[in-house]
Amino acid sequence: MPPPMAYLLAHAGVLAVRRSDVALQPFSLTTRQYGVLSQLDLEPELTISELARQLDVSRQALHEMVGALERAGYLVRAPGATGRTRRLALTPLAVRRLPVVSRALREAEEEFFAGVSPAAVEALRRLLQATLAHTTDDESWLT
Repeated sequence: MPPPMAYLLAHAGVLAVRRSDVALQPFSLTTRQYGVLSQLDLEPELTISELARQLDVSRQALHEMVGALERAGYLVRAPGATGRTRRLALTPLAVRRLPVVSRALREAEEEFFAGVSPAAVEALRRLLQATLAHTTDDESWLT
């Protein structure tokens, strides 16, 4: 009997995040923090509440990540669409570094999947994107 999918995903995720976090150390980022920056790059008008929902983290956990990203110079808080909301904005440093950081993550990914065919890796990526889009009701995963 094959192992449950949840176990496989969780174990692969731990190993992949561990490798990604090492690749992100020179940029003072974690994989989760990169996710915040990446999501804001895709959808810059998100409020803090919307971002927390999309990333499936508590507002408290997001505030902690945002604080670290602000201190590192990657984010600033800006007024939202209404006077009562706040949004996060990427700093010029974040905009400059995101392509470099993305390259470092791609290299870590290539090392992680060494020995696996590129077609299998892309099939897995498409399957995970479709699964996340479906389970989160968020089609931005498909971009």
